[in-house]
Amino acid sequence: MIRAILIDDEKPATELLEMKLRRLNMDVEIVAKLNQPEAAVEYLRTAVFDLLFLDIEMPRLNGFDLLAQFDTYHFDVIFTTAYDQYAIRAFRVSALSYLLKPIEEHDLREALSRWQKKQTKQLQVPQIQALQANLQPSSLPQTRLALPTQEGHEIIEIKQIIRCMADASYTHFYLENGQKLLICRTLKEVEQALESSGFVRVHQSHVINPAYLKKIVKQEGGYLLMADGVQVPVTKQKRDWLVEQFIGLNKN
Repeated sequence: MIRAILIDDEKPATELLEMKLRRLNMDVEIVAKLNQPEAAVEYLRTAVFDLLFLDIEMPRLNGFDLLAQFDTYHFDVIFTTAYDQYAIRAFRVSALSYLLKPIEEHDLREALSRWQKKQTKQLQVPQIQALQANLQPSSLPQTRLALPTQEGHEIIEIKQIIRCMADASYTHFYLENGQKLLICRTLKEVEQALESSGFVRVHQSHVINPAYLKKIVKQEGGYLLMADGVQVPVTKQKRDWLVEQFIGLNKN
């Protein structure tokens, strides 16, 4: 049984979300529906629950300000938001769950299913810090990534990532220092989080950081030699595209 609390300053929003959760038949118990975020803080401190569905855009006390009232968290969060796609990248980089309004039932089911599979089911302070930093208007690219591991969340520098490899619904991360991390995210999600930082999907199972690309080989079907000595398969289309990019750099 998942014990959930719903917080949104608009009462119809919590009523509608409760209705959709009940229709899913996924053993979700609605512990409370709260529409006054200021009054919700003390209730959350003592309430026994697992998962908070939290609206971000609320007057007087928004979702981030509400979470800032806590030093640690005994619960996890799924944000509900109307943010645009630019901001959604910040959620992905911070390894935080979100639902875009208006909330579709299939997205709600997927979010709950993913939450049930998580090893660590408590929100962590570095995730919120990374999210807020990445949501700030800036011309600079995102620099840090929160990776959900079995122990919690590991915050790494994006520039340290050499490559990522798919493993069913998981992804292996290979870092410059030789560290290898396995996270519960699909390669598609990883690609979406990293594409704004220049990473390239070169094969159905591989995303690379071109900064660590050592050689583009055409023989034997074609592959990429990375800085860690690994040969990564590449499609002909992506191989030709990479060649064009590096030729373009040489001409400048």
